[in-house]
Amino acid sequence: MAAVSVPGYPYVAPPVAPPVRPKRRWWLIGIVVGWVLVLVGQAFWSVRNDPPTVPEQRDIARALPVLQRATGAMLAAADGTGRAVVLGELHLVSGCRITPVRDGIEATRAVTVYVQADQAPQVLDAIAAALPRDYRAAVAQSSGGTRVELQADAGGYVAIDADTPADEQVFTLEASTGCRPVDGAEPESPDPAARPQPATLTKVLAVLGASTVQTPAVRTVGCPGGGTAGTYTVDNLAAPADLGGALRPAMTGATVVRSDPRGWAYRLGSDSVVVIEDGGRLQVSTTTACT
Repeated sequence: MAAVSVPGYPYVAPPVAPPVRPKRRWWLIGIVVGWVLVLVGQAFWSVRNDPPTVPEQRDIARALPVLQRATGAMLAAADGTGRAVVLGELHLVSGCRITPVRDGIEATRAVTVYVQADQAPQVLDAIAAALPRDYRAAVAQSSGGTRVELQADAGGYVAIDADTPADEQVFTLEASTGCRPVDGAEPESPDPAARPQPATLTKVLAVLGASTVQTPAVRTVGCPGGGTAGTYTVDNLAAPADLGGALRPAMTGATVVRSDPRGWAYRLGSDSVVVIEDGGRLQVSTTTACT
């Protein structure tokens, strides 16, 4: 057959089926939204209530009370038989770096400790034992025994440190906040009110011929068990030719901790007295104890 023809019908395309709209799983969307709200709520609560995990989360105003408490604990622990102590003032130093683009401020406060010859390691051990137990204070010596250091954690990212040659008669305990942010104006942390000038200071000034000098500068700190202790300092007094001889009447019954031409340190009762000579002038400090 040359050709075959079959009857046919005009071709008509079938109608396009309507698009199938996916069913919205509203329950799944609800779960996701609810979970997001839970996470946001937890984050908000955590920011407001969780303790800080790095120093940068506690600004300097919140760190200062911790530093002051640590200083009181340091002074109480450092004070003791055969030692003399001097309380330092609070130092606020700006310009430290929290991040490469963010400045901060660091607060420090020190206690200077005078000890008898070759007693620094034993005294640091005693100080570590006297600090609050939760400070976890520890003392370590270098392999050759030539240096000794103390480290303690006062909480709130406030550290206590000391590092001194083992044969030194004067060393410093320092409490530090590390670099902290400042929210608003630079904070103040005033010392507690001072007690009257101690009789030991009046006595040593009298034997030095300086009983009518200016009012002493006073630095105080709260004690762990309540009350206050403080250092009372008078500067720029004329030094006598024989410092030890001039001081002798004031040292009746005292325990001498250090004596040399440049300075004396002794303990009279519970008070510490430190007299330092520099360039023919004297600085006299008396420190009352935490009792």
